[in-house]
Amino acid sequence: MTDTGGTTSPRAAVRLLGRCLRAEWKHVLPAIAGGAVFQLSSVVFPLCVENAIDQGINAGDQTATVRWALAVVGAAVTLVAGLALMQWQITVAAVSASNGLRADLLDQGLRTDRRGPARFGRGDLAIRGTRDVDFVQHWMAGFASMVTGLGGFAVILVLIGRLDGLLALVGLATVPLLVALNIVLPKRFAAANNRLAAAHGARADTVEELLSASAAVRGIGGSGPLLDRHAEHSGTVAEETMATARAAANWAATGPFVPGLATAVGLLAGGRAAIDGSLTIGGLVAFTTWMAMLGMWVGVLTDRFTQLGEALTAGRRIAEVLDVPVAEDRGTPLPARAALVASGAEARPGPGRTIGPFDFTVGPGEFVALAGPMGSGKSTLLRLLAGWADPDAGTVSYGGTDLRTAAREDVRRRLAFVPQRPGLISGTIRENLMLGRPHLTEEDLRSACVAAAIHDHLVTLPNGYDTETGEGGATLSGGQLQRLALAQAFLHGADVLLLDDVTSAVDAVTERRILAGLREWLAAGEGRAVVFAGHRGAVAEAADRVVALPAADAVGACRA
Repeated sequence: MTDTGGTTSPRAAVRLLGRCLRAEWKHVLPAIAGGAVFQLSSVVFPLCVENAIDQGINAGDQTATVRWALAVVGAAVTLVAGLALMQWQITVAAVSASNGLRADLLDQGLRTDRRGPARFGRGDLAIRGTRDVDFVQHWMAGFASMVTGLGGFAVILVLIGRLDGLLALVGLATVPLLVALNIVLPKRFAAANNRLAAAHGARADTVEELLSASAAVRGIGGSGPLLDRHAEHSGTVAEETMATARAAANWAATGPFVPGLATAVGLLAGGRAAIDGSLTIGGLVAFTTWMAMLGMWVGVLTDRFTQLGEALTAGRRIAEVLDVPVAEDRGTPLPARAALVASGAEARPGPGRTIGPFDFTVGPGEFVALAGPMGSGKSTLLRLLAGWADPDAGTVSYGGTDLRTAAREDVRRRLAFVPQRPGLISGTIRENLMLGRPHLTEEDLRSACVAAAIHDHLVTLPNGYDTETGEGGATLSGGQLQRLALAQAFLHGADVLLLDDVTSAVDAVTERRILAGLREWLAAGEGRAVVFAGHRGAVAEAADRVVALPAADAVGACRA
């Protein structure tokens, strides 16, 4: 289940948003400059109209009227230019920042021990990388208008004060009310939005379970409970969506009401002043226009602060993932074709449970089979040897270099791990085989698939290597997935293949072909090595030596 306890400090969200702004300052600053031009041009409009009425129309001066009409045209041109500059630059900044966040989340997933993000749930992690990042992007896209809107708000109040002191007080009276609203209402909105984000994450986990587990549990009557759980979480999402919408509606509706009420009061006071002659008709028109603009900009600013509340919630959730501790990449290079050694390596998956210690060595050119009963730690040892997980005690080294201090790219390049239940990306078989390796030729693909005993099947498909695999390889059987993953490993260019029972779903004839392909792969490159965890006799017969892991003892320790 998803852990949404919110252990990360709210300050982490502020730091994350600030980092996004700093990273894109070359676009953010021009966007703010464009927004400032837009705001000033907007504010100048009523001023031009005021002068056109007072100096031109009321005075009967056609020249002055034309002059101020041309000034309105000039203000319109600068307004459009400023708005275009702001929207262009801030959109570039927002898209770039969101792409950066997604890249950070993906990089975190690659650099973090697999147990680190496990508490979030796969569906919730997907929500954090999509919906939450989108919220940050939306806030970034409105940041320039939020900053310049506040400035425009202040300029309007100054201009109203120029007209009449009482009108300035009327306009100024709206400020503390709006500030109060933007203190109380955002807190209510943030709390509702936090609950909504957690509800979306929980529902995403149930969707993931429905997609990945429903077929497996259908035969034991598990589909009904899974559907019930999804319906329950969907109901929670609906309830929290309505609660968040109510909070947002209250915030959005209350904001514009304050300037509207102030405009009505200002008309009464300004009308009296105009009748008395202390305020011109043009000034009164300018006042009402500026107050209407205040109301409009309060609505815009309210939307921007709503987006800020959403971004803070989303930023906290993103920061929770990015704050998961990762092993420091000290960048120590790994040698080619060296010994892979586990020395006293232990894994502690839970309280009171220890797997290991493992003392294991595979040298260049060796084919080592790992045997042992279920629960003896074969898969755990392979993950430690591949660097997919860090040992809780002891070390795993390659060529004398601890994998925790090795350059991550070197670890991924030298060591290739094929799990017992591999997965594929959505796309064609060819795209999966060439993933990250665009230089591969047709002959490269064919040779690897022949060695993995999958080529004969692929050429019988309607589109051959261009056949779609479906989500996660849904169109392929378990054995076909294993063989295709093995072909990917052959194409990887690694020094060591770490294989977790990859012949468990194939028949004996296909298994012999796969083992022969492994032998050919070893012979084709000096110093290559294979570690094959399996329980079938053919694997042990094909290996140079067999390492048998005993059953776990009472406290879960396995010793080899």
